[in-house]
Amino acid sequence: MADSSFDVVSKIDPMEVENATNQARKEIEQRYDFKGVGASVEQSGETILIKANSEERALAVLDVLQSKFIRRGLSLKTLDSGDPFPSGKEYRIESQLKE
Repeated sequence: MADSSFDVVSKIDPMEVENATNQARKEIEQRYDFKGVGASVEQSGETILIKANSEERALAVLDVLQSKFIRRGLSLKTLDSGDPFPSGKEYRIESQLKE
């Protein structure tokens, strides 16, 4: 009797990631609590960069991005986010997409 095996492969749909990032960007631009804090989300290939003027606001932007990932059916395991780090007058969080 032959042993059967299978490999589980998890592919990221780049269009869904882009849609989730764009939705997060639009929500951040419209929400009152993000006005004047320099909050932004930018995607460049496999990297998503979050910027804000304080560590708490950067984490709040990350929370918005994660909620958009969940709504679009993307697993949060594909988003590998680091801790907020200061860069000049702002805090940044770099997130890498992984399969």
